[in-house]
Amino acid sequence: MRRRDFIWIFGGTAVSCMIGCEAGAGGDGNMPVPDAAASGSGEPITDGGFDACVQKLVKMHDTYAQALYLDGSTGPLTGIVTVTHMIAGSVVTMDFWHGHGGQLHKFTLEPEHFDALKRGERVTVGTTTVEGHAHTLFVDPREERYRVEGAPDVDVPLGC
Repeated sequence: MRRRDFIWIFGGTAVSCMIGCEAGAGGDGNMPVPDAAASGSGEPITDGGFDACVQKLVKMHDTYAQALYLDGSTGPLTGIVTVTHMIAGSVVTMDFWHGHGGQLHKFTLEPEHFDALKRGERVTVGTTTVEGHAHTLFVDPREERYRVEGAPDVDVPLGC
């Protein structure tokens, strides 16, 4: 290659780069921050770029809560934790299987319980006290015997 051709190609490339860099920077010489990670904000990237958040999914189904007795045996199924509950991840209060004098025991599932269920973990919660006693129950998202009959598997997003 002749020296003159080399200078022409090299110079043209450098000028093109400078024009492209200035256009991308809005003309002020500072390049835009390409994503939230580079800005230090710690926020997930959702602009569809190459670093965009890819939503992870887990298959779940409507599941019965299970009463648990002090001796470790199980009692009746009590309350249905739905996929809708798991996706919403907000506080849900349900009736326990029995009560006293017209007042039912109740149990509450909170966002951290739903997060654990999405991870495939069994969660244990207590009920409200009625007539001086309370009960314990659990929700097990992996054990098929607690699947609500006919409940389909549904993709549940885990977040980024």
